[in-house]
Amino acid sequence: MLGYVINFPVRALLTACLLIPVSILAQSDPELQEVNELIQHGKADTATISRMLRVGETFLDKPESREEDMNVAFRMAEQMEARSRQLNYPRGLGLSKLLRAKAFRESGRAAQGRTSSEEAVRLLTAYGTPREKTQAIIELGGTYSNDIQDLPRKIELYQQGADSYLQNGDEMSAAQLKEFIGDLLQVNKDYARAQEVLEEALAIYKKKGYKRLQGLYSILGEVYHGSNNFVQSLRYNLLAVETAEKLNEQGPLLSTIYNRVALNYYSVQYYEQALDYFTKALAHARQLQDTGTIRTMLLNVSDALRYNREYSRSLDALNDFEKLGPVSDESEMVQVELSYLKNYIALHALHKATPHYEKLKKFVETGSTYQRLIQSARLGVIFYLQAAGLFSNSEQYVRDYETAIKETPIGLVWRSEGEYLAFRTDSALGHFEAALAHYQRHKLFSDSVTNTNTAKQLDILRLQFQTERKDKDIELLTQKSKLQEISLQKGRVFRNVVMGGICMLLLILALLYNRYRLKKRTTFRLEKQQEEINAQNELLKKLVDEKEWLLREIHHRVKNNLQIIISLLNTQSQYLDNADAIAAIKNSQHRMYAMSLIHQRLYHTDNLGAIDMNWYIRELIGFMKESFDTGNQISFNINSETILLDVVQAIPLGLILNEAVSNAIKYAFPDRKKGTIQVTFSKDQSQYSLLSIADDGVGFPDNYSPEASASLGMSLMKGLSEQLEGTFNLTSSQAGVSIQIRFLTRAFNNDN
Repeated sequence: MLGYVINFPVRALLTACLLIPVSILAQSDPELQEVNELIQHGKADTATISRMLRVGETFLDKPESREEDMNVAFRMAEQMEARSRQLNYPRGLGLSKLLRAKAFRESGRAAQGRTSSEEAVRLLTAYGTPREKTQAIIELGGTYSNDIQDLPRKIELYQQGADSYLQNGDEMSAAQLKEFIGDLLQVNKDYARAQEVLEEALAIYKKKGYKRLQGLYSILGEVYHGSNNFVQSLRYNLLAVETAEKLNEQGPLLSTIYNRVALNYYSVQYYEQALDYFTKALAHARQLQDTGTIRTMLLNVSDALRYNREYSRSLDALNDFEKLGPVSDESEMVQVELSYLKNYIALHALHKATPHYEKLKKFVETGSTYQRLIQSARLGVIFYLQAAGLFSNSEQYVRDYETAIKETPIGLVWRSEGEYLAFRTDSALGHFEAALAHYQRHKLFSDSVTNTNTAKQLDILRLQFQTERKDKDIELLTQKSKLQEISLQKGRVFRNVVMGGICMLLLILALLYNRYRLKKRTTFRLEKQQEEINAQNELLKKLVDEKEWLLREIHHRVKNNLQIIISLLNTQSQYLDNADAIAAIKNSQHRMYAMSLIHQRLYHTDNLGAIDMNWYIRELIGFMKESFDTGNQISFNINSETILLDVVQAIPLGLILNEAVSNAIKYAFPDRKKGTIQVTFSKDQSQYSLLSIADDGVGFPDNYSPEASASLGMSLMKGLSEQLEGTFNLTSSQAGVSIQIRFLTRAFNNDN
């Protein structure tokens, strides 16, 4: 026996069919504040009534049907009704009835909302929009249960709703409602009408391009399964699986789809395939933590394993089932007890099967409103009694089964099993004619299930689907191959890039190494050159030192020689009595001293080529003051800048200074007249130096012309000025004589 088929989520589908566009809002204080504001301050107008309807529907559409949310919807319906009556607004009154009916349905008391639904249909048919009227009709249909006495009326109302949707041009809503109607007709075993309605829904879906057809395919598979058309049933159920997997269906519907495919295979005794899909349905139910579906799938898995002769695993599945809690209804109880009973009998453990036999026997004796369950339990009792060898005890159950089968038709598999058990009982009791008849019917039903044509059709159909799946697998493999080729291509490109990068890196490293070696060689060569330069510098330094020493020695010797000459002249002058000669020798001594002073300075300083004229002028003036013994008669005023001159310019300039100062001392201040000699030496920015010697003496006589003078001193000063490539200027007046020599200072160093 396999009595469990998962019912499609009826209420969820019905809600979807209603298509009421209400957004689902999370409950929060602001929502409750809006409710209170509407109740306390809402006006009696149509806008307020519409707003109350929206608020009430919002609370009804919350994910959990909590009592406080339902109460809010009821309160909104009451307020709507009160304000509608106040306004004499029949449409609002109809909507309030519709909202109340919905609240009853969401509260699990759909039947109590029937009166409200009927009033809503009446009022909204007269005063509402076509859509509101349709909603009221569907809501009225929802007040009827799926029991056999209510189901026709329920289907009739839903059909009216679907027709109304079609009349209003809402084909998708009509298709959804027809799909639901088809499921109800299938539950009511009206397979012909169910097929017709479902085909209409399928046509609309395809017309609209709607892709999520797995639910509809699954119901169609169930319809064909109920009408024993195994081929079409398997075709639509496999289509449902294919569509669901393609669209990545993850809801509870996927478990239902897998279960229905498994039931297809189970019905034609393809237990391995059935077990495969039962296992898929069980795994998905466990993923969703859907306890009810898990229990159902465990029972189905147990049955499939038992028929596949895997009794221990079948008992394991039953143990897993019992761990989920006590048996909830008669159907589960019958199936569990039957499974235990048949497994233990198959394992030759009759004593373990006895308690389960007792329970089934008691269930048969107690009776139930579900005759199919009684028939199943009755077959289990017969099965046990035959296994125990109590064929006479099983005869009454066989006769009761035969009587009930006329009023309660069951599936071919069950009928085949029942006829076989009856055959065994009659055979054991010697009723051979009846036994033969039972056996013939058993073969007839068995062959009906597993006849060759059906098997071939199933094999062809399965092969077709397997071929399609293989084609898809091949396509998938081709795509994977392309992807792998692309991946390999990328890998090759990446490898080439890496290799290129490595080559570039090696090249750069080689260049860097080459540059390093060149730099090292250059550094080595520069170091060698530096060493050579340092050696040459040392050599040059020695040469310079030697030259400086030689130069200093020359200056020293020149100074000494001049000193010797001065001494010789001084000695010579002691033997002369001619004043002019003595004066000439004196002048020569002064001139030599002027030159000697320069060599003396060069000998005593480190700078052998430069003479500090400030020092020189003061030294020479000091010598002349002592030599002429001027005392306090003549004062010297020296104003000289520190100017460095080389020997070539210093010696002529010193001789000129000597001549000019000597003449001033000798002739400017006759008769011991006091005076001043002003000596100035400066340099302007154009590098011209000016030596000025001026006195405030008597000046030249009136008849004396310096240009016509042939004196040695004047000639010497002019000649030395020309040697300096300078200008010689002499002025004379009663205020004194002034001599100026201006010449370009030769570049000597930065200090000059």
